[in-house]
Amino acid sequence: MNRDAFARELGVLVGDGNVQGVPVTAGEPPAWQVAPGSAAEVAEVVRRCNRDGVAVLPVGSGARPTRWKAVAERPRVHVAMRRMDHVVHLDETSLLVHVQAGLTGAGLEKVLVPRGLSLGDYPATMLGSTIGGMIAVRTPGKSSARHGFLEDAVLGVSAVLADGRSIHTRVAPRRATGPDLARALCGSEGTIGVITSVVLRIHLKAEARLLAAYVLPSFDAALAAAYLALREECQPAGLRVYDSAEARAHLGDELALAGPALDDDAALLLVATAGPTDLAVCDRDLVTSAVEAEGGAATDPRLADAWWKLRGGDPRQVPPPSLQVTATPSKLRAVYRAVRDAARDAGATARAHVSRFDAGGAVVFVTLVADGKPLDGARLDAVRATCEQAAGDAGGWLLGARPAQMDPYLAALRAELDPNGILNPGALS
Repeated sequence: MNRDAFARELGVLVGDGNVQGVPVTAGEPPAWQVAPGSAAEVAEVVRRCNRDGVAVLPVGSGARPTRWKAVAERPRVHVAMRRMDHVVHLDETSLLVHVQAGLTGAGLEKVLVPRGLSLGDYPATMLGSTIGGMIAVRTPGKSSARHGFLEDAVLGVSAVLADGRSIHTRVAPRRATGPDLARALCGSEGTIGVITSVVLRIHLKAEARLLAAYVLPSFDAALAAAYLALREECQPAGLRVYDSAEARAHLGDELALAGPALDDDAALLLVATAGPTDLAVCDRDLVTSAVEAEGGAATDPRLADAWWKLRGGDPRQVPPPSLQVTATPSKLRAVYRAVRDAARDAGATARAHVSRFDAGGAVVFVTLVADGKPLDGARLDAVRATCEQAAGDAGGWLLGARPAQMDPYLAALRAELDPNGILNPGALS
């Protein structure tokens, strides 16, 4: 492959101003970043790459580096979707929106909110990602106790396959028959096709949002109360459980104003409910009832206000968690205890909070500390490895871990659709 000739061809396809070289280390093959302006241009770029076996790596809101060996050994083209950032169609009656893959969640909200609409009660941290990136990469961070996982809102996907063909999964009522090919593209990380646009279900903007805080006698009781409320079909916009040490680390100033100190064994449950006012009140009352059934009581709502600000990006300095473990509802308490005990046996302390609740489970966020300071360096690595083993033995999964049982079927699908292996090689393997 002639490097200069290939770069000129890319310029013809997407415009010279939309092609730039990507720095590579000595001895590596060349790499470029292109910014197509339409699905047709994406198809032409992918078709051209397929001809010469050039790797194609979709890029969302940032140039996420890809260092897989499978990529480093071959020329590659990073396909940046930043120019494809438009709302194609908004159906305010059916509550559907058709958007290009390069539009960010925050950009979509800017279009929806003035119309009394919203993508939903998802974590603010995900809104900086592109819609295509949110759909292509499945993580618990893109979930909501109220609205479920974002991919559940996907009603149609358009994508470009490795040979340059475009596919469009049809938006049809659930009564329609046949396989839903959009499911295969969700979470495929660009290995099956390059997503170019998505049709999403959207929601009416919440009429009311209510915040409440509760103290419970133990972490186990707080988790039990959370799932008791969810089983009663409460649909909170946000839900979090802190153990006492984590509550002090995150909400120390507010706890000082809230009254009596939080006992070491106690836990804090914080909830936001949203929607029509009557439903928001009903959901809050369901949580209150569940808390009381587990021996807890309401406390100063300023704690919930502070938590909600943190959730939305409060600038206070809170160290990132050392370990993130997901577990089913029946395993959460065992996972928390196992990690706490493993950290103690290793001469450290584990403090934790649980969030991203849904019917299938939640995520335990653990910070490992010693002498009041988060661990780092080699000691963090050693203690974290011990805690990871304990979490796995108790039935937890490291956040982002992927079950391998379906790998043979995924490999067969990729081989059929992408025989030259150009689409994000190294991902999901």
